[in-house]
Amino acid sequence: MNERCYTGVVPQDEPVSGFVGRRDELGSFERAVASAADHRPVVVLLSGDAGIGKTALLTEAAHRASVPRVVGRCVPIGGDAVPLAPLTDLVRALRRRAPELLDGWPDLRHTSIGDVFEAALSLLGRLSADGPAIVVLEDLHWADAVTWDLFDFPTRNLVDEAVVLVATLRADEVGRDPIRRRRLAEIGRLPVVQRMHLDGLSRADVEARVAALLGRRPSHDLVERLVVRGGGNPFFTQELVAAEQQGHHLPDALSDLIAADLAAFDDDGRHVLGAIAAVGHAIDHALLERVVDVDAATLESVVRQAVDARLLVLDADRYRFRHALIGEVVYGRLLPPERGRLHRRIGDELSATVGAAGSDGAGADRLGELAFHLDRGGDPRAFAALLAAADAAEDLAPSTALKHLERALVLWPDAARRDTGDRSTRLWQAAELAATTVSNQRAIDLATEAMTLGPPAHGAAWAHERLGRYLWAVGEHAASALEFDAAVAALDAPGPAAGAAATLAGLAQAALMRGRNDDAEVHATRALTVAPSPADHPAAWTMATRVRGVALVQRGDIDAGVALARAAVAAAPTANSRVFAQAYLGTALLHAGRYHEAATTMLDAIAEAHVTGTDASFGGFLAGVGADALVRAGRWPEAQLVLDGHDPHVQPPVGTIRLAAARVLLAGRRGDRDGVRAALALVDGLADDPWQRTQIDHAGCDAHVACGEWVEARVVARRALATDMGSLPLWRSRLGLLATIAEVEATLDALARREDVDVRGVAAALAAEFTAVDASLPEPMAADDRHRVAELSRLGPPQPALWLAAAERWDSVGDPYWAAVARRHLAEAAFATDDLTTASDALQQAHRVAVELGAARLVADIDAFSRRSRLAVEAPRATVLAAASVDRLGLTSREAEVLGLVAAGLTNRQIGERLYISEKTASVHVSNILRKLGVTSRVDAAAIAHRLGVAG
Repeated sequence: MNERCYTGVVPQDEPVSGFVGRRDELGSFERAVASAADHRPVVVLLSGDAGIGKTALLTEAAHRASVPRVVGRCVPIGGDAVPLAPLTDLVRALRRRAPELLDGWPDLRHTSIGDVFEAALSLLGRLSADGPAIVVLEDLHWADAVTWDLFDFPTRNLVDEAVVLVATLRADEVGRDPIRRRRLAEIGRLPVVQRMHLDGLSRADVEARVAALLGRRPSHDLVERLVVRGGGNPFFTQELVAAEQQGHHLPDALSDLIAADLAAFDDDGRHVLGAIAAVGHAIDHALLERVVDVDAATLESVVRQAVDARLLVLDADRYRFRHALIGEVVYGRLLPPERGRLHRRIGDELSATVGAAGSDGAGADRLGELAFHLDRGGDPRAFAALLAAADAAEDLAPSTALKHLERALVLWPDAARRDTGDRSTRLWQAAELAATTVSNQRAIDLATEAMTLGPPAHGAAWAHERLGRYLWAVGEHAASALEFDAAVAALDAPGPAAGAAATLAGLAQAALMRGRNDDAEVHATRALTVAPSPADHPAAWTMATRVRGVALVQRGDIDAGVALARAAVAAAPTANSRVFAQAYLGTALLHAGRYHEAATTMLDAIAEAHVTGTDASFGGFLAGVGADALVRAGRWPEAQLVLDGHDPHVQPPVGTIRLAAARVLLAGRRGDRDGVRAALALVDGLADDPWQRTQIDHAGCDAHVACGEWVEARVVARRALATDMGSLPLWRSRLGLLATIAEVEATLDALARREDVDVRGVAAALAAEFTAVDASLPEPMAADDRHRVAELSRLGPPQPALWLAAAERWDSVGDPYWAAVARRHLAEAAFATDDLTTASDALQQAHRVAVELGAARLVADIDAFSRRSRLAVEAPRATVLAAASVDRLGLTSREAEVLGLVAAGLTNRQIGERLYISEKTASVHVSNILRKLGVTSRVDAAAIAHRLGVAG
C-alpha cells in the first residue's frame, strides 16, 4: 500500500470488511478531505444511532482518501464523563505511534484550561503538517462540559489547518440534555461545520451486507426479515445474522443493549411500553389509553419519556417503536399473564368495531389483527375470527390467509370436528393456498388429510386433479400421472360431475405441463363449454383460457393465443390467479418473439407475486421467463440482475428449471462454456417431463450452438425433437434451426478434416426434414425458417440474399444476437461473391452488436474472419483536408469530401450512400479528383489525402 504517514509511523486505515452503501456520505468526506488538502479545514458533526456504522464510515472514508485517521474517545466511567478524555486518548496514541509529533509540545499537567485548548489547536496543526488528516472525537454525547469546550474551541479557531475534525454522537443521547442540544445547534451554525446523520441501510445494502457476512447470496425472505427487524442498522443486522445461524431468535448483545435503555422506566412505564409491543404496530393514543391500566397524566408522561429516549417515535399521530427489535425485547420481558391480559383487552377493543365475523365489512387486515389478539389471549372466539380473517385475506394476501387457516386447523374445536365436510373444505382451501405461497409439499400433506375425510364439495375428480398438480410440482411425476388419470375416470363416470369446469381447467393445465398440447386444448375447450364466460366460473374460465392461449401459440397460432392469454389476465378473479395468468401471458409473449413485452409482463408479475406472497413458490419461474426474454431482447445486464435476485437452489423444481434455462441461455450467448455447464448441473435429474425438459433442452441447444459445441447441440436437439413437444410447430421451428446449424457445422468440420462427406445428401435431408419456407409464418418462426434456409446454403454456393433476409427477420423479431450471427454469415457470403461493400457493412454491424452485447465467442469469430478477409470491423474514418490544401489542389468542397472518404477506403457505392448521391455521381467525382491530383489510382489519391489531412 502507498501510505502517507507521519514520518513513516502512523499508517492509513485498512478498508472495512464487508462495507456497503453510504455512497453519498463517502462522497461528502471525499470533498471534505479535498477541502482540507487545500488548507480549508472542515468540521463534521456525524450523528446516528448506536451500531449505525459511524466508526465504519470514518474508517472507510480515511482508507479511500488515503489519509490517516486519529481518534480520541469520550469515556464514561461509573456514569460520569472523564474530563478531556479525547485529548488524553489522542496524546496516548501519538506517543505510541508518532512520538516525534509531541516534541516541544507542552506538558498539560501544569497548565490552565486556556493553555490546554491552545495546545489542542496546535496539535491539530501538527497532525496535518504533512497533508490532510481526519481527527475524530468519538462519542461526544458522553463528554463533560469541559470536553465540549475542547471541541468548540478549535471549531471556532481553525484557520488553514489541513484537517477534517469529526465529532461523532448519538442524537438520542444529546437530545435528552437541553444544554447540549443548544450547544450543538450553536456549533452547527458555524460556516466551517457540516452536519451528517446516518439512517439505516437500504434494502439493497442490507442484502449486500448479509451476503458479505454469509459468503453467499441470502434468500429473499431472510433479507425481508432482517430489514424489518434490524431497520437497516449494520450492527443489528450483523447480530441478527449470527443469531439466525445459531438458531436463536434474538441475540443477547442486542437484547442487553435495548434492555439497558428500558431500565430507566418504572412499572407503569414498562406496562405502557408492553401494551404498545403487544399491539405489534403503530397505535393511536385513544386505543392505548383504553388498553393500559394507568391514568391519562401518567400515560402522557411515559410516552413523553419514551419519545425523548428515542424508543418511541410519533408516526402520523400514532406511536411506534423506533426499531422493531425494541418491541421484541419489550414483549419478551412481559410475563405470560401480562401478555394474555393485554391481548384480551386489545381483542375486546377491536371486537367492538370489527366483530368476530367481520359483519361490518372491516378490511382483511383488521380481521386478521382481531384473530391474532383473540388467539394470543386464549379467547375461544379466536377460531371463528381466524376463519373469517382467512376468507377476507384469501384474494388479497394468500400467504396471510394460509397462516390464519393453519392456525384455525390447530384450534379446531372438538364439536366442530364432527362436521368433516367443513374441515375437508378448509383443508382443501389451505392446500390451494399452500401450493402458491409456501410449498407444494405442504399442499400435498393438507390434501392427503382432506382426502381421508371423503370427497370435497367440488367432487372426487377435482380432488384427484388438484393432488396430481401438487405432486407434479414437486417432481413426483409418476404419482401425479395416477392422480390425473383418476380425475379423468371420475369425471367420465355416470351422473352429475360436481366442479366439472374447475376440474377440466385443471386437467388442461396438467396436460400442458406434461407436454400434451392436444389434450390440453381438448380439456380447455370442454371447460369453456361448461363455463363459457368468466361470469359462469371466473377461476375455471381464467385457467382454461390461459392454457388454451399457450397451447395455440405452441401450435403456431400466435396472435389468437396471445389474445386469449391477455383475456385471462383481465378476467382473473383473485391476486393469485392473476399472477398465474401473467405467467402464462409472459410465456406466450416469449414464444411469440415479443421479448420486451414479455419481460415487462414477467417483471410486473414478480412485483405482484411479492405483494401477495406467491413469490415463495412461483417467483423463480416468473424470474426465469423474464430473464429469458431479456436475454433474447439483448438486455443482458438486466437479465443478470434478475437472475442474481433469485437463488435457484431454494426454488421448487419448476422455478429451478426455468432459472437454470435462462442462465444456460445467457452463459451460452456470452460464450461462457463453464457457466453453461454449471447451470445445466442445477437441473440434473430434475427435468424429467416433456414440458420442463423442452425448456432446458431449447436453452441448452442454443447455448451449445453459441459456444461452437456442435456434437452436444446435435444430441440435445435430436432428443428434444423426438418428444411430443418437439412435434409442435413452435418447437419444431426453433429446434429445427438449431439442429440444422449443428449438422451443417459438423459437416463443414468434416470437410475441413478431408473426410468423405455426402454434402448434397446432408443438405437434401435437412431441407426435407424441416420444410417450411413459408412467407406467412408468424414471428419468430419466420426468422427461424429464414435462418435455417440460409444455413443450408453454406453447403452450396454462397447466397448473400438469404442471409440478408434472415438478418432482417431477426431485426423484426428483436433478437440482436441472432441478427448479428446472420450478418456475420452475410459478410462471409458477400465476400465470397466479391460484394465487398455488403461484406464490410455486415461485418461492422455484426461486430458492433456483438461487442455491445458482450458475446465474447461471436466477437472472436468475427475478428478471425476480419483477419482472414482483411475487412475492417470498425467503420472507416474520413480524412479532412484543410481549406488551404483544398484550394492548392484545385478541388471543390464536394470533391474534398469525396477524397476524404476515398482515403478512408470507401467504395464509390459507399461514398454515394454516405453523401446521398448516386454511385455514378461518386464515380465522376473520383475521376475528377484523380485528374486534378495527377495520379492514376485511388491508392495514390488516398496517400496524398493522408499527408495533407487529419483523421475526421
